Amino acid sequence: MLNPTLAEQVDKAVTSGAEALFARQRPGGVFAPGPDRYSPANTAVALIALHLAEQADGKNPDGQVDDGLVERGVTRLCETQREDGGWAMPGVPTEVLSTAVVTDALQLIAPERAASAVRAGRERLAALGGPQALAEPAMTGLIRQFDALAGLGDEAELPRLPLELLLLPGLSRRLLSLRLPIFASMALGQAARRRQGPLRRRLNALARPAALSVVRQAYEREGSTGGFSADPWLTSLICIGVTRSGLAPDISRAAARRLRSMARPDGSWDLMELDITWSGFAASALLEAGRADDPRLAGTRAMFHERQQNTPFTALGCPGGYWGFSSARSWPMALETAEISSALLRLPGGAGDSDGHDSDGHGDDHVRRGIAWLTSVQDSAGSWSLAVRNSRPGGFGPCPYMTAKAVDALLDSGVGTDDPRVTRAVRWLLARQAPDGSFEALWYRGRTPGTAVVLETLCRTVGATHPAAERARERLVGTQRDDGSWGTGDDAEPGTGEDAKGSTEETAWALHALLAAGLGPGDRTVESAARRLAGAQRPDGGWAGAPVNEYIRFCYRYADDQIASGLAVRALARLRTAATRDPEGAAA
Repeated sequence: MLNPTLAEQVDKAVTSGAEALFARQRPGGVFAPGPDRYSPANTAVALIALHLAEQADGKNPDGQVDDGLVERGVTRLCETQREDGGWAMPGVPTEVLSTAVVTDALQLIAPERAASAVRAGRERLAALGGPQALAEPAMTGLIRQFDALAGLGDEAELPRLPLELLLLPGLSRRLLSLRLPIFASMALGQAARRRQGPLRRRLNALARPAALSVVRQAYEREGSTGGFSADPWLTSLICIGVTRSGLAPDISRAAARRLRSMARPDGSWDLMELDITWSGFAASALLEAGRADDPRLAGTRAMFHERQQNTPFTALGCPGGYWGFSSARSWPMALETAEISSALLRLPGGAGDSDGHDSDGHGDDHVRRGIAWLTSVQDSAGSWSLAVRNSRPGGFGPCPYMTAKAVDALLDSGVGTDDPRVTRAVRWLLARQAPDGSFEALWYRGRTPGTAVVLETLCRTVGATHPAAERARERLVGTQRDDGSWGTGDDAEPGTGEDAKGSTEETAWALHALLAAGLGPGDRTVESAARRLAGAQRPDGGWAGAPVNEYIRFCYRYADDQIASGLAVRALARLRTAATRDPEGAAA
């Protein structure tokens, strides 16, 4: 059985943690973290975009804007340079990508004023291995483009972005996924600035309308506001490419205006808003804590309904019915679509009529559309990619974590384990298990979250005694740290490198999964994890986030208190329920 003292601590942690989540609920139903989400990388790329847009518009030949926004942004970047010379988001170790884009922005916009900051940044960048050390080749190429803009490289020597790829829409979507509008704009910009032979000029002339169409479809889909997926990073990159092409000044100007509206008074930009993601984690936690009937969740349910997107995203070939990560115009995400569908099914009204079921297994029409969308984008192999069906493997391609979440949504909607969508997905998951028992998660660092989430899905489909489930469970138990926490689970020697401290998020993922896999409340692994989570709770009832969330895989991470708090409450609530149902439960 669970230690009585620990049981009391867990109960208090769940109760205060749930109220801490509600304390961050906005009037419209969105759950959100604290205000400090300053992103040096977003600030730098937005400043580059505004600098180029102002130059192209001809209003200010020096590229400076009249209201001092760029000047304030430069000041903010210089003031937030770290002692080691680099940059990254708060709570994240210095990163190559952030450091590179900031030094290029400062060199381009304020070479004299920021000379010492640029010099220190370049030195730190060299010590980190330079842009070539990035694990994502596309990001290495992007930094080389910024280097050329800043006069630190020759654009003629950069790899050519093949504009003609846009003549093959199906292939370009599968290869680029959500990067397609960015690629189209950047390729247009490059083609307009480089010397081309007769053949290249002809290919570019043929492909230019297709590329412009992709960008304009994305632009018009969002109401021609100039914003792209409510994200300063995406908006800036598209603005840069289109501005350099000179082909769509209306988009360039609108994007510049939108970036200005996103800026903070101090001249900085935050990481993109994650309204749906934050609220999904919070809702899942509160549902696990038995708060389904809390009237405060009614606003969140309504917000989920309002932000489902029923208009197809034509440029990506995606039908309607999905959720993005933020606004009612953010781009399609299989992960959020699966998670919000599952949450809605557990909220009042989600399960159908008074008997709890209708002919489709669920009563929420928004869920019906979400499940239909997931079905339509399932990969041929049975997996799920981020948005575009059959995307190539990589940051937007097939992911075990996303696939497991999609299967969970199907099962929650009433689909049986023998449904072809489920059996194909499980077959794909079983083939993706590493020899050490682990699974990947493309949007979260390391192997712990992927292993935990897939383990839960395997328990629901093939059973906890299936060899793959047993290997995953053993993997999690074997990678628990001495203090009861989990880190990435990747290091051969626990306690070294990035994995040394463990995190709230990874500990919560692992604890929730091990309980689902049959470990009892009195198991030593479970108890030590519970002590670690309860002991890490802050006086305000929340938990501190760790750099576990991948914005650009392996290149750009962020820590998020809201995600950490949601995961912690969810895991401890599951333990509280298990201890109540089985007070004598011991190790499995």
